[in-house]
Amino acid sequence: MNSNGGRRFFLLTHPRSCSNLLVRILSFEDQPNVLQHDGGQGYFFLSGDDLRQELKLEGKNVEDWTQDEQDQMKQEWQNCFTELQKHIEAAEAEGKIVFVKEHAYFMTEPVSLSKFSFDPENVKQAPWTVQIPDKYGSRVTRSSLNHTLLPDEFLQTLFPTFLIRHPALMFPSHYRTIIDNSGVKAAHAEGERSEIMTLHWMRTLYDWYAERLAKPGSESANDIKWPLLLDADDILNNPNVVVRFSEIVGLDTTKLQFEWKPAEKEFLAQFPDDVSRRMRSTLTASAGIMKEKSSANIDISTEAKKWKEEFGQSEGEKMERWVKASMPDYEYLRAKRLTLRSV
Repeated sequence: MNSNGGRRFFLLTHPRSCSNLLVRILSFEDQPNVLQHDGGQGYFFLSGDDLRQELKLEGKNVEDWTQDEQDQMKQEWQNCFTELQKHIEAAEAEGKIVFVKEHAYFMTEPVSLSKFSFDPENVKQAPWTVQIPDKYGSRVTRSSLNHTLLPDEFLQTLFPTFLIRHPALMFPSHYRTIIDNSGVKAAHAEGERSEIMTLHWMRTLYDWYAERLAKPGSESANDIKWPLLLDADDILNNPNVVVRFSEIVGLDTTKLQFEWKPAEKEFLAQFPDDVSRRMRSTLTASAGIMKEKSSANIDISTEAKKWKEEFGQSEGEKMERWVKASMPDYEYLRAKRLTLRSV
């Protein structure tokens, strides 16, 4: 990391990883030293994912995208980065903390996605990379574990925290939101789902950071070993871990909220669309942390029977396959998680 990134904190997440819950607890609206963006939510690259869905490019080999589709996507992702960079510059000009939440999948570039889903021999393009200002260096590079749209020179200015959740809870929950938001047919599109029903992108990016931050001379923040990793179960069951995380990133721990009133109709009306309301529906209906949402005593074989009943035999089998395939990555990452003993 370099001096450009002293207070740039990124929360890298996966859909349905309890990230909205964590942001609710951190109470960014009551944290005056953090520059707000969409209530602390971030998602600078969400519009890129929206356009990818609009153009029906999810689960499609990038080699089969038309030139116009490629041009549209490149321009949209460049716009996403430009807005992110503006936010960073505004925060630093005001002497405030940058705290951005982003799904790792949203930032994953399409060549890597295609090589993951298809025969890599049939993917000939070079990885896509957004253009960044000259102040990051005259040479833009991309190393092997970097599957994002962002070059190494930008990534290394960030202090990253990864948020994970047990796949047997995270993936089925995300699948249900796809059904509710886009319909059963969209949920059944296996190529699209295989790109996101995985922790591969989280693990490779975590390893990218771990490799760099372990090098002698790497910058640290608050004498903490980076990258950090949070597990949703600890957010649900161990509030002291959230307090410790807040201390590390410089938040006012007296402003944390572990209880609140369920959202009223007026608040729900502020969301721009039904998708936004659906993705936060569990949180907005709650009055605080719901410990029953943890993975305690979960058994994949037992859950698989429920998935086959809920989603149908074929889709339930896919879900079981996705979950089991992701367990090694989950267990690997979970072993790295922040605990009160690890700092």
